Amino acid sequence: MRLKSWTVFVLALGLVAAACGRQEASATSTPDEVASTSVDVPDIDPALSPGAVSIGDVEIDGTSLSYAVNVPDGFAVGDVAPLLLAFPGGGQSIDGAASIVASTYSAEAERLGWVVVSPAAPDGVRFFDGSEDLLPGFVDWIETWVTPEGGAPHVIGPSNGGISSFRYAIANPDRALSVQVFPGFPRGDEDRAALENIADLPIRLYAGETDTQWVENAETTFDALSELGADVEITVFDGEGHVPASTRDGVILFEELESFR
Repeated sequence: MRLKSWTVFVLALGLVAAACGRQEASATSTPDEVASTSVDVPDIDPALSPGAVSIGDVEIDGTSLSYAVNVPDGFAVGDVAPLLLAFPGGGQSIDGAASIVASTYSAEAERLGWVVVSPAAPDGVRFFDGSEDLLPGFVDWIETWVTPEGGAPHVIGPSNGGISSFRYAIANPDRALSVQVFPGFPRGDEDRAALENIADLPIRLYAGETDTQWVENAETTFDALSELGADVEITVFDGEGHVPASTRDGVILFEELESFR
């Protein structure tokens, strides 16, 4: 399936950084408050700022993990809401996490009532190079202040965030409701061999036509999932490159997310 691209407006990084800076707050919890198995509900997270992107930190299994978060106006701790676990691309820094939450997810998430949380790779160790081991505990902690609609998060990300999305969902298939990558693919033999773990999830693959290597990986992933009988679709945008411009305002992504609810 090939679609024509349309013009989207992406927030300038400087504006995003400034906006996030105004909202930044520390949300560090103690190791006793955050454990990967049994978690006590902490006090209201001071990083939450309904209707705005904010930044916080939480300690997971002895490691400080930064995150960007956007909750809709009117959100209160403990509310039921659809939850999006959004992995940033590139080096998966906190700046990258805050930037993509602000530019790609926040407008549609606020309009539709979604909670978006984007973790940053601690010490630059990405979420497919070892930091993925922290994610079950991180999701445990998220669930202390939001009750995920459907019992689990939807998972999404571009580029390295797409690879991380597959790594998380494959390792934790009972803790994901859907997977969208723009682009992304299962990286490594173990992930490719375990695609059957997520064959019951709806999976959407997006890539830009000129980004040939990622298109090939997306098509290979589509073929493998199709053979497993998965609900999988692939969209290659004509004339677009890595992280297709047609995905950057989040509209297409949230149309699919809403269809999964």
